[in-house]
Amino acid sequence: MQAILTMDGNTGNGLDKHDHSAHANSLLGGLMAVLVTTVIIAGSLWMMKPATLPIKQVHIEGEFLRLDTNRMQELVSDKVRGGFFNINVTAIRNTLMALPWVKEVSVHRIWPDGLRVVVNEQTAVVRWNETGLLNDQGHYFAPEKDSFPDGLPMLEGPDDSQKLLLERFNLLKQLYGLSVVHLRLNERRAWQFELDSGLRVVLGRKYFESRIDRFMHMVIKNMGEKLSQAKEIDMRYTNGFAVRWKQRAIENIESGVN
Repeated sequence: MQAILTMDGNTGNGLDKHDHSAHANSLLGGLMAVLVTTVIIAGSLWMMKPATLPIKQVHIEGEFLRLDTNRMQELVSDKVRGGFFNINVTAIRNTLMALPWVKEVSVHRIWPDGLRVVVNEQTAVVRWNETGLLNDQGHYFAPEKDSFPDGLPMLEGPDDSQKLLLERFNLLKQLYGLSVVHLRLNERRAWQFELDSGLRVVLGRKYFESRIDRFMHMVIKNMGEKLSQAKEIDMRYTNGFAVRWKQRAIENIESGVN
């Protein structure tokens, strides 16, 4: 048999040894990869088992006037069906979000066996159409009527006009300082409101802000004590207004209603 002499004087048998070593290293690397993958999979399966680090503590946090903490605790506990790693936090959040007085919920895992549930309660600022309430962002919610706070102003309007009416209500209250107890937008898109004194103010379909400006300057400032005898002020006139007195006929201050 002949041996092949390489340029460095070694025979070809050295190449065979090198190939065997590379093959062994490759095989070892493959086995290590399989081992690591197996460990990862086994660990993942272990972590996802409900019996692994079961949830033992549930803490519900927040400031509540209308919500019942014990009731929320029961609802959350009923949804705790897994361990620390595989518990369905979305299901817990959705369960609490279904309560009408709940505005927002966040659920956090607390190592090694706890849940922290933070609940924000709705704050009602006005009633809406005798059916529900609006929060300060104009979002509608409808809890049981016996849970409605007392003394809330009433907003009344077509569907999907909640935010517009709340904006106008805030304008009347904050910019003009009017104590509005009832603001209404009818199907013809005409506006009117009632003050806490019982005075009703008719604005019509157009020129909302300019008619409010005229009401403030022509009625509030000029009528004085007479205003307490008025039942209704109609601002749908070009440069004036009409007064309906509590025990007298209508007095037209200016013609040209529109």
